[in-house]
Amino acid sequence: MKSNIVLLASHSRESAAKEQQYRSAAEALGLEVVPYPNARTLGVFACSDFRSVDAANLSALHGVAGPDVLATTIATQKSLAYRHFSGHGFSTLWAHAPQRVEDLLLDLPYAIIVKPDKGSGSFAEHPWAYQRYRSLHHFHDWLAAQDLLEAFLAYQNDPNSWYGRYLTMEYIGDSDVYTAAAVAGLDRLVIHESGRLRFTRDSMQCEWMLLGESHPRHEQIGRMIQSLHDIGLRQSIIYIQCVEKEGDLCPIDINLRPGTMPDRAFHGLELPFYKAALAYMLGLASTLEFVWPAPYVGIRRVVLPLQQGRRQAAFGAGCVPLIRELAYDSRRPYDLGHAWPMFAVTGHDAAHCAQLAESLAGNMQLSPIASL
Repeated sequence: MKSNIVLLASHSRESAAKEQQYRSAAEALGLEVVPYPNARTLGVFACSDFRSVDAANLSALHGVAGPDVLATTIATQKSLAYRHFSGHGFSTLWAHAPQRVEDLLLDLPYAIIVKPDKGSGSFAEHPWAYQRYRSLHHFHDWLAAQDLLEAFLAYQNDPNSWYGRYLTMEYIGDSDVYTAAAVAGLDRLVIHESGRLRFTRDSMQCEWMLLGESHPRHEQIGRMIQSLHDIGLRQSIIYIQCVEKEGDLCPIDINLRPGTMPDRAFHGLELPFYKAALAYMLGLASTLEFVWPAPYVGIRRVVLPLQQGRRQAAFGAGCVPLIRELAYDSRRPYDLGHAWPMFAVTGHDAAHCAQLAESLAGNMQLSPIASL
């Protein structure tokens, strides 16, 4: 009988895409994928951050090697992760989960962003989610003007388990976002990715990722990842996003799965990342057998106004299409992974990659896909 793994996914397209990549990797390694652990299970893996604690709990329940449950809980709840990083000597941004009116009237000298304590991405179901405000006072006044103050405080005092409470957090608007990602095995981890992100100013969606570009103090992110591994976050992907404040990098988001844009690049560029990562996490390989195809890999998402239904994108020469068939359903506003076109460019020069990507984005063509 074959050894096996268990995959836990959510109902989003992004999670389903990662599940399929893991399935293909398991097959290539001679492993089965089963719905529930048994005596031959080597690991339980989450295909969505929302399932990470479930995966750790299921591993512990059945005596399967995997990430520590408490370490996973810390990494998937921003308020706990920020406290962890601060306690380990890293710079962090001010963040607080208000529960009463007085909490919204603190005199703070900076702009804020409102984001859910759990999960990741740029969507949550409430109108104040992922919005930026000039100050905490401004957020209070906005809630009052929208007749949402009572609803916000009611939610904060009885949050759902999916998103948790909302954090009001210091917002650094003039910094790009710097990232690093690692594959964590039982005893060691390997950082396989570092880069820089650019977000749209209005919709807060990532539109450009340049892998291979780093901040002068990029090693700080690697040390943050190592600090999570040290408390038991093993047999996991660990992906951290940071912004710069006064020369230091401050963590803003932690993911325990590949980011959406790298995930699509692994698929489109036919890179064996999932096979290499799965083998390393399970101890079937002593090294991570994965390299990017060029010093710089640029991933461009063309963020357009959302449009119900299905469309098709056509790109010019010089790129690798990653998402050509677009799908958006307003009944599933959280599921934006395939709502916009995406392509990749590669090269030895960062500026050339950026220029080529902008030229391709400007000349992209869209057409409707006829319904059957």
